[in-house]
Amino acid sequence: MLRTLLVPLDGSSLAERAVPVACALAKRTGGAVHLVRAHVPITVVGATAEGAIFSQDMLAVDDAVRRHARTYVAGVAERAAAAHGVRVTPLCEDGSPAGLIEEVADRLLADLIVMTTHGAGGFAPDWLGSVADGVIRRSHRPVLTLPENEAHPERVFAPRRITVPLDGSERAATILPVARDLALAYGATLDLVRVVAPYVPGDVISHLPTDRPDPFGVDAEAALAKRALDDIAQTFTVGGVTTTATVRMDLSPTKSLQAHLKETDPDVVAIATQGRGLSRVFVGSVADKLVRTAGRPVLVLRPVGKRKA
Repeated sequence: MLRTLLVPLDGSSLAERAVPVACALAKRTGGAVHLVRAHVPITVVGATAEGAIFSQDMLAVDDAVRRHARTYVAGVAERAAAAHGVRVTPLCEDGSPAGLIEEVADRLLADLIVMTTHGAGGFAPDWLGSVADGVIRRSHRPVLTLPENEAHPERVFAPRRITVPLDGSERAATILPVARDLALAYGATLDLVRVVAPYVPGDVISHLPTDRPDPFGVDAEAALAKRALDDIAQTFTVGGVTTTATVRMDLSPTKSLQAHLKETDPDVVAIATQGRGLSRVFVGSVADKLVRTAGRPVLVLRPVGKRKA
């Protein structure tokens, strides 16, 4: 279950949008929220006496900034705990933002990282451009991203429909347990979707007989894909999660998935960040595009790769 939740903060009100989302989820699962703020130390080394004085001044400034960061994250934690009735723990440590988030998530065995995709900018971290993007690419912990360009910013986070794009690979399916746990917490429906994209090398289509049934094997692959999705759906439905299964056929998985999202308007998209590769796969570049363009929360997981012997 999603009980240990981590929320990175950068001092901006936009980043703080993730706090009530994490607290509400923690209240449903009986979990706790940990807030983390990274302080990037100022390092100045002077070769002259004047430089040494300058360095001491900067170190004093650095210490003041660190104290302010600690006071800030402690204040956010105190207010969040009082407002939501859950345990909220503040943490401020020195380090690079993305690296510290990954380290703390592993240290706490975090079940989920909840963060916005943009933050303060300027001299502070610029999320998804750097920090959120770095966390998604580096961490093997699930990350729930809350986009700045959300299509329905007025909605309270309480998902009723979660769309899960799959491509038939084991790596893509690693997102399923996390999506199931989120669905269980909110009583949401899981919408499994897979796009079958025919492989068409060059202009081979012009050389195939027109009377040949299913020349690219798309219908057969679609039938196999539907049976596989139905098996997953049946397992999840028995486990208490209402689950639907949809197979679409399109040469462009990305465009087909975007059309599916427009038609069904889910509250969350849940996707792994790597799959089979090549043109018939959702995960990989598609996940990257979704985080930036979906206009809704995206639950992302980078699967742990197999170790080389």
